[in-house]
Amino acid sequence: MSKRSIVLDPNRLIFAMDIGTRSIVGLVCYPENNKIKVLESEIAYHPRRDMFDGQIHNIEGVVNTARNVKEALEKKLGVSLKSVAIAAAGRALKTCRSLAEREIEPGRKTKKEEISSLELEAVEKAQEILVIEDEIDSADAYYCVGFTTAAYYLDDYPISSLIGQKGRKMGIEVLATFLPQVVVDSLLTVVEELGLSVSNLTLEPIAALNVTIPLEYRSLNLALVDVGAGTSDIAITHKGSVVGYAMVPLAGDEVTEQIAETFLLDFNTAENVKLMLSQKKGNISFKDIIGNSHTIREEEILKVIEPAVEKIASEIASVIKEYNKGPTRAVFCIGGGSYTPFLRKKLAEQLQLSPEMVAIRGREFISQVIYTGKKLNGPEFITPFGIAVSALQKEYFGFSYLTVNGKVVRLLDTENLKVGNALITAGFNSKKLLGHRGAGLKFILNGKEKIFPGLPGENARILVNGKEASLETIIKNNDKLEVIEALEGLSPLVKVKELLPSQGCSIYFNGELTHVSFRIFINGEEADSEMIVQEGDRVELGNLGTLQDFFNMSELDPGDIIFQVNERTCPLTYELQPEDRITVSLIKKADRQGDLAQKKMLSDKSLKSINNMSVVNVTVNDKTLNLRQTKDLKFVDIFNYINFDRSRPQGQLIMTHNDQPASLTAKLNNNDLIQIYWKK
Repeated sequence: MSKRSIVLDPNRLIFAMDIGTRSIVGLVCYPENNKIKVLESEIAYHPRRDMFDGQIHNIEGVVNTARNVKEALEKKLGVSLKSVAIAAAGRALKTCRSLAEREIEPGRKTKKEEISSLELEAVEKAQEILVIEDEIDSADAYYCVGFTTAAYYLDDYPISSLIGQKGRKMGIEVLATFLPQVVVDSLLTVVEELGLSVSNLTLEPIAALNVTIPLEYRSLNLALVDVGAGTSDIAITHKGSVVGYAMVPLAGDEVTEQIAETFLLDFNTAENVKLMLSQKKGNISFKDIIGNSHTIREEEILKVIEPAVEKIASEIASVIKEYNKGPTRAVFCIGGGSYTPFLRKKLAEQLQLSPEMVAIRGREFISQVIYTGKKLNGPEFITPFGIAVSALQKEYFGFSYLTVNGKVVRLLDTENLKVGNALITAGFNSKKLLGHRGAGLKFILNGKEKIFPGLPGENARILVNGKEASLETIIKNNDKLEVIEALEGLSPLVKVKELLPSQGCSIYFNGELTHVSFRIFINGEEADSEMIVQEGDRVELGNLGTLQDFFNMSELDPGDIIFQVNERTCPLTYELQPEDRITVSLIKKADRQGDLAQKKMLSDKSLKSINNMSVVNVTVNDKTLNLRQTKDLKFVDIFNYINFDRSRPQGQLIMTHNDQPASLTAKLNNNDLIQIYWKK
């Protein structure tokens, strides 16, 4: 250690390290009045190509370079650094659009939990798309950094909100962003090899946004473009947040290669020529690979590179418009490639912006940093300052370890981490969150199609640390999540008697209510009213029989009496209808077949037969009913006399018989007390 030592609290030091493709930049800062003061900085360049496009390929080589930065800073400050703030490369982000759709039950309004579930399903689909595109085995290879809803659809038409809507189908399109796990794991390996812990982990685009586009600007639709060597990384803000990330595989190297190819130069010489263009030297001298010397005016080289710059600008603008669904209001450029001649002008043209709306952001625009040095002033040094500021503001991705149904998962933190994020990481199937209605029952009733809808399902129960929660519940490190999967609804159980007319199967005989059974046929065969209807059955409800059938049932001889139906004389072939009123009376004179005394005897016998029909007086729900039937009545028969719909449950069905729980097969007796109702 150096003899120099800082008189500060070592625990408050912020060590930020930008592990880049060509170099590693380290800063040690100290909080000061809501800002950070840079105490020391250090830059070390990779001696070999240990990194490509932000991805670590040679961990040992990167560890050695990073160790040089760490030890140099420790020597300058006389402290031992224990933790570090780092950032994952934005170019490693994977952004994918996906659409999830779901049928809506007719006539029912959509609910918030259904929409949240469908959003997660769309994110899962995006994850599956990436797995296929990258030819990997599992979606666990990606962390979901975040997602934003790009569009809602109702019956295939765009709509601003789905909550409370009715229709046939709803759809949600999301723009989901993922970070490959290998990127995070390689960064963590480097940090561990250095003997450090991670104090903050952020993304390079977010780090850059923190210092170039303040929060108060993010309500505007802006784009940040980090033009590097091999790639150009893009972040888009709107309505107060980052709504999308993207990457274009074109940047400064494209221009360098164009110079090299045109003038027959090696890559490093071409790179120097490109840098001299930004210095506006007028004439530029160099040697080609054959050894010929050249002195060429700057204007000629600019003409050579203009098509390459046009291509880069066109690709960047195209991606911005794709992910933003149109041009942004302004563009901020950072990174060494932002100095490329023509680039800002071409970008403005492609995005139909005035030239001043495409600007370079350098360190001089960073208000949160106090820095008096000179070597870190260009736009290429924005990211390390951003990492340090993110660490100060605690705007970072940390790691949370949660238990989901007994499985421990490592979750990449985002702001306001929710249950839904944890379920994505744990690989929980979003389709198991909603209990769908059971399969309906379809059959033919008297020649017409009849449909009974399935019973509602039961949604999943979500518990966080034993307490009821939802997909929107905020979670934290070490929380325990339990998800009890949704239950599908049952198919309806329909008995034939539930298809009978609501007024019951009764007629009035001499003013008293009398039960008469319908004739029932299922698939052509006579059936009982207690039979259960099956899918596709053909059910035929006949009539109540004829007057002749009624007299046969009651052992009456229609020749002995005078009868009327609804105060009108009808033939014996008349088909009885519910609520018909039959009245009978004695014959008052003898006919030609017998004498009056004989007929009177027969009439007395007939009336006695009528009077001997089974009559049961019961009280149902405080209402007295007089039930007539030629056979013993059972408790279940009461439903033929009352209007009570059991096909649509409204709570728990309560049935009591003389104040005791009822049995459907119990015999009904005179003066029985019956209660039947739904308990909510």
